[in-house]
Amino acid sequence: MKKTGKIILIVIAVILVLQVGAIAWMHFAKRVKPNTVLSIRIEGEIPEQPQDSFRELLAGPTTTVTDITEAIDRARTDPHITGLEVRVSETTMNMGKIQEVRDGIRAFNRAGKFSVAYLDFATDTSYYLASACQTICLLPKSEFYVRGLMASSTFLRGTFDKLGIYPDFFHIGEYKNATNVYTEKKYTPAHREAAQALVDDWYHEFLRDVAEARGLKPEDVEKIVAAGPFNSDAVPATHLVDRAAYWDDVRKLVEQKNQGHDRRISLHTYLDRTGREGGTRLAVIYAAGTIMPGHSGDSPLGDEVMGADTVAEQLRRAREDDSVRAVVLRVDSPGGVAFASEVIRHELELTKRTKPVVASLSDVAASGGYWIAMSANRIVAEPGTITGSIGVLTGKFNILGLYEKLGMSKDFVTTTENSTLDYPFQNFTPAQREIVMKNMRTIYSDFLQGVAAGRGMKVEDVDKIAQGRVWTGERAKQIGLVDELGGLHTALARARQLAKIPADARVSLVFLPPRRSLLDRLLDFSGDSDVFAGTPSPRAWLRRLESLAGFPVWTILPGVPEAQ
Repeated sequence: MKKTGKIILIVIAVILVLQVGAIAWMHFAKRVKPNTVLSIRIEGEIPEQPQDSFRELLAGPTTTVTDITEAIDRARTDPHITGLEVRVSETTMNMGKIQEVRDGIRAFNRAGKFSVAYLDFATDTSYYLASACQTICLLPKSEFYVRGLMASSTFLRGTFDKLGIYPDFFHIGEYKNATNVYTEKKYTPAHREAAQALVDDWYHEFLRDVAEARGLKPEDVEKIVAAGPFNSDAVPATHLVDRAAYWDDVRKLVEQKNQGHDRRISLHTYLDRTGREGGTRLAVIYAAGTIMPGHSGDSPLGDEVMGADTVAEQLRRAREDDSVRAVVLRVDSPGGVAFASEVIRHELELTKRTKPVVASLSDVAASGGYWIAMSANRIVAEPGTITGSIGVLTGKFNILGLYEKLGMSKDFVTTTENSTLDYPFQNFTPAQREIVMKNMRTIYSDFLQGVAAGRGMKVEDVDKIAQGRVWTGERAKQIGLVDELGGLHTALARARQLAKIPADARVSLVFLPPRRSLLDRLLDFSGDSDVFAGTPSPRAWLRRLESLAGFPVWTILPGVPEAQ
């Protein structure tokens, strides 16, 4: 018995030692070693929020804009991180998101740490992002394809005429031109004015920011860019790039700057090891995609959809959680259905009565995207954020001509004249048009009054800067639609301030909606979950589209040209 007891004690001791060792090893493994460089690769699709798709199960977690900015911000104050290495390729990020990443890199530089960017091919957008780093390297025998900004739009009216399709659309707001690509064959004067102003503002910001980062004058940068593009070997002479170098040369350069230490940590590994838990909680609620009634997901074409019910549910969740002191609504949306936008705005208004709500505008917060933000305590945007577009539109396609070209015909019977309101085989009748226009005028008036109430302005003053006009965040601040320029971390700082949280208090972020479990996503893929749990099925999407057949008024981004 004594021998058995000793064996049991030995086994228990071994188990305890192994457990202590495992805990110690896990603690050590999660540590970031001194003289470590944070290594980030920016390329391809960079979404605003984590993607709930089966593709992510196979390819691993996507890198979001928040991932990048949060990692850089943590590294800025982390004594174990000495430098930043950024490999930049073409991405889906537009000016607002690029400026937010640049803000983070510039703050990292000001903390006394080094940053190095590597480009294998430089375009206006990839170079603009990389220019925030202290040292910029470009692949030899490549090209510095930076030559200024342009934008274009594709107009489909000629195609519709050939197909026998008539776009019967109308809008309120001189600049509300989202349907111009269907109804026109080229820019209208108002459309051209708005597009030119947007591109001019972006170009001004590009020149100003690059000049500041490179120690040059904006006019000198403009002369260089106007003479581009250049062969990569000739670029160092322009002072826009420091050297032509291969990737292995860049790694050696980083090692030299890191006092001979060849020690790197990837973005996701760094985030996993430096999670901020405990303390006062702030909620960050994602509001990304085209605004529709129902729940969030992807459209049949793969486009991101912001479901009004999903965002409203997250606002209620944050409002009812006493541990959450303030809310940041992170908006990246071109707008959508007006009544769905109002569902979200109303929940924001209710939340604001109990705790501060700050809106952080990403690449775009236009039309319905601005509608859901207009009642926030404060609105923060980047200089290049597409903002405003306060206007409304609606309409339908009459495809009778296409049917006739195909030898088909249509006939119908009705009970009232307005039974054919959404019938896609005739134009709106004069009486129907008046009914729809009356509804649109009401929605536009509601929009103006909502902005006036949220921004402390007169309705007539809002109308002057509305009319469907898009503004950059920088101009939006000048005309009162935005309070402050900056990104998510600026918005979080304002939320802390409004919630009277001490500057030295520990704060953790709660991102909503949270990432769903592997099981939940597998159930979505198998079709066993319902539409409210995640991505709607094709049948659910048909039901959703059918529910909109009554022609709701849309508050959606005008036809902003594609930057090239």
